[in-house]
Amino acid sequence: LDLYKNPVNKGNITKPEIDVSGGNPSCGDQVEFTMRIKDDVIEDVKFTGSGCAISVASSSIITEMVKGRNVQQAKKISREDFFDELGNIIQTRIKCALLGFMVLKQGIEAYEKNESKPTIIKGIVI
Repeated sequence: LDLYKNPVNKGNITKPEIDVSGGNPSCGDQVEFTMRIKDDVIEDVKFTGSGCAISVASSSIITEMVKGRNVQQAKKISREDFFDELGNIIQTRIKCALLGFMVLKQGIEAYEKNESKPTIIKGIVI
C-alpha cells in the first residue's frame, strides 16, 4: 500500500528514448513509461497511469528493477524475478501485477528492434 500511496519514479521524462503505454481494458488499469537511455544504459525511467493499488505499486517496482541496468539486462528480467521482488500476489490479481512489467518489457524490446532509435508505442493491450 505504501508504494501505491507514494510510488517511486512517478512522472514523465521529456524527449525520452522510449515512450510506451498500455492497459488492461477488462479492469481499466492504464500505465505509461518514459525512459532515458544513454550508452545502452537506462539512466532514468518514470511512469504515469491509473489503476488499482497492485497495478501502481508493481509499475513502481519494475522501474526500480530496470533503472541503471543496460538494455540487455533489463530485457532479461523474468516474470519469476519480478514476482520475487513483488512478493505474493493472489491468482486473481496477476494481470494487475503484470501490466507494468509487460508494457515496459515490450517497449524495451521494440527499442532494441528499432536499432536504439527513439521508440513510441501507444495502446498495448494486456
